[in-house]
Amino acid sequence: MLFRGTQYLADWLTNFNITVSRSTYGNPVHDGFNSAFKSMLPQLSDFMRLVGSSKIHAIHCIGHSLGGALATICAEWIHGGYGIKPYLYTYGSPRVGLIGFSAMCTQRIGCERIFRVYHKTDIVPCIPLWPFIHTPNGGKEYYLPSPGFLVGKEYHSMKHYVNSVRDKTWGSLGLKPERKSDEDIARWLKQDTPVSMTNTTLEWLSHAIAYVLNKCASGASWLVSGVATTSFTLFDQLAYILTAGVNLAENISLWVVFLMRKILRLLGYQDIVDAADLTRSFIRTIFLRLQQRVNQIAQNALSEALVEGRAI
Repeated sequence: MLFRGTQYLADWLTNFNITVSRSTYGNPVHDGFNSAFKSMLPQLSDFMRLVGSSKIHAIHCIGHSLGGALATICAEWIHGGYGIKPYLYTYGSPRVGLIGFSAMCTQRIGCERIFRVYHKTDIVPCIPLWPFIHTPNGGKEYYLPSPGFLVGKEYHSMKHYVNSVRDKTWGSLGLKPERKSDEDIARWLKQDTPVSMTNTTLEWLSHAIAYVLNKCASGASWLVSGVATTSFTLFDQLAYILTAGVNLAENISLWVVFLMRKILRLLGYQDIVDAADLTRSFIRTIFLRLQQRVNQIAQNALSEALVEGRAI
C-alpha cells in the first residue's frame, strides 16, 4: 500500500488547536491524520478482502510526508483487524500519535518491521511538538545526511528522499544514535549555552519536555487526573502540569526553570527566568511562541513543495 500526502498537511501541522482522536483500535492519534485515514477505509477494506482471497503473504505500508502518517495508522489497522503484521516504511513523516499509539504499534508490529527514514534537516519529522512522538518508539531509525545544521525546507521533498536512498541498502543508511538517557537529558537541560533551531535541538527538547513532565506528574498523581478530566487544549495541559510542578517542591521547580530557560534561548530571548516568573499564562505563551516559530518553518517547507509541484 502506497500513501502520498496532500495539500492539507500544512494546515493540520500548523494548527494551534491540534486535537487528538482515537484510532480504529482506541489509541490516541492526531485527529487530522486520523480523519484522512478513515475517509479511505472503504477502499482499504475492499483491498483487504482481495488479500484474503489471494496468495499474498506480506503487506508493505509505505508513505512520504502525510503519506507516512497515513501508512502508520494503516499498519495498526491491518494488524488489529486482520491479524497480519505488515511492514511499515515512512519517509519524512510527521509525528502521528501519543505514547499509547506509538508503543502499541511498536509492540504489535515489531521494531524489525518498521523503517522510519528522515533527512537531518527536514523540519516535518520534528512536528507536531509534544505530546506527539514517532513510531517506532524503540529499535532502529534511519537518518539521511543533508547539508548544514539548521532546519529547512529543501530536504522534505520526495525528490531528495528518492535520491538519498537510491541504490542503497538498509545497512548502508545511517542509524540514529541511541536514545537519550535521563542523565543525558538532565545534563543538556543544565547547560547554560546558546541553542539554535536545528532538528537535533528539537529532538533534545522533546525528550526534555517529557522528562520534566514526568518529574512533575511523579510529584503528585492528581496532576494527571486533573488534566484528564478537563477540556484543556494540549498547551493548556502542558502549562497546567508545569505550573503545578513549580509549586510542588523546589527540586521539581528547578527542572521547570531549566526547561523554560532552554526554550527562551531557542526563541532568541536572553532574559533569565526563575520560578517566580513561571505562571500558567507565561508558560502557555512561551510554548505557543515556540510552536509558532517551528510551524512557520514547516509552512515554508510545505508551501515550497506545493508550488514546485512535488508530491508531499
